[in-house]
Amino acid sequence: MANYTFLHPLLLLLVLLFASHEVEKRRAWGRELVHREANSLTPATTCKGQAKRLGLTLAHRQGPCSPLAANRQSRDSRLIFLRDQSRVHSMNVLRESPALPTWDHGENARLPIRGGVAPRAGEFVVTVGLGTPKVDLTLIFDTGSDITWTQCQPCSNCYHQQDPMFEPSKSTTYSDPQCTESECPYSIEYADGSHSNGYYVQDLLTLTPEYQFPKFIFGCGQNNSHDFGVTAGVLGLGQGRTSLISHISSEFSKIFCYCIPGSESSNGYLLFGMEALSNCQTKNTTPLIIDQNNPSYYYVNLVGIAFGNQTFSLSSESPPPRTIIDSGTTITRLPPSIYSAIQTEFANYMSNYPVADPLTKLMDTCYDLRGQENVNLPEMVLQFENTDVRLDPSAVVWRESDAQVCLAVAPNRKRPDLVIIGSVQQQNLNILYNIQDNMVEFGNGGCGN
Repeated sequence: MANYTFLHPLLLLLVLLFASHEVEKRRAWGRELVHREANSLTPATTCKGQAKRLGLTLAHRQGPCSPLAANRQSRDSRLIFLRDQSRVHSMNVLRESPALPTWDHGENARLPIRGGVAPRAGEFVVTVGLGTPKVDLTLIFDTGSDITWTQCQPCSNCYHQQDPMFEPSKSTTYSDPQCTESECPYSIEYADGSHSNGYYVQDLLTLTPEYQFPKFIFGCGQNNSHDFGVTAGVLGLGQGRTSLISHISSEFSKIFCYCIPGSESSNGYLLFGMEALSNCQTKNTTPLIIDQNNPSYYYVNLVGIAFGNQTFSLSSESPPPRTIIDSGTTITRLPPSIYSAIQTEFANYMSNYPVADPLTKLMDTCYDLRGQENVNLPEMVLQFENTDVRLDPSAVVWRESDAQVCLAVAPNRKRPDLVIIGSVQQQNLNILYNIQDNMVEFGNGGCGN
């Protein structure tokens, strides 16, 4: 009994010490997570890959996980932001875009002669197969484009691409779509001056060995500007009638999901149909809004942003801005008044760290975190109609180096009535597009660092 009386306080003290240690360990892990996520944008040299899953692999086109890694160059943030500005410029003139003329294509289908608002920007790629025998082609992943196109031989004006160029005459499953002309021409004139001109063809599309689609219609580029890196073209995942999603709707019911990796050293994924539902479906849904004038883009209703210790209402803006979720835009664009408030909150939150020189005019709120072991970043929550989405810590900043860690949002001064949610803010999220039921769903992704 005396021994128990002696041990009881000691055991109680040990329990308290252990609990305190566990709490502090969790806190330290949280700080380490934030610091690790802040570091995740460092240009990587090796690919850590991801857990094996079905679907298509999504990779940063300049990262070590990219199928284009053989032609990989060091990351040039200024070039990324230049492409990004061009992309946003093209989206800012959406309301000025005229209706596109089209060719008849049997069964009430229509093929556009001219098209393309989203320009060459887009930092992520996927690989698909075209033709028989299959030619693997690495294409820019773009939810803002409807037309899938690749360069084709013979070509009068093509840029250098890493993959072998597709030759329709060598494919046993190639055929011409039925049009009112001998050929089905297309001309994509992007707002930044880049372009792709050629003709439509149809051939076997291979997404995975299990999913093959005969008579898939895509553009054969014959005259293309040299603005697409060493990719073979663009995979159009918009929701228009000529997009990939529309072409394969019989199998996948216009449902797809993707996860954009939070690091160049990790892969993401692109899933379709039941596989997308089983991996990405959640109860965190918001309505998908259809714009008849710009039907390709994915519009949602963003009503507010919680950042740090503040909440900023977008619905109180006059007029309330419209919001597009876009894989090809890198940095989220906000109304200038909302951006200014977030910038101020970020500066208050980071006041204990030395200020760094701006990275660019776009990235002008930066801090020097050299030697900092425990970096605390403010949390960002996107408040959509019906659901809140808590962003990954890596979605708050762009880390150029330890000496330049910058706020990763920017103002949309040309169009304060348009919000564009870019790929940085989408990192490590599962984003499910259910076009059939007009909804977008958000969840924690499985493509972390």
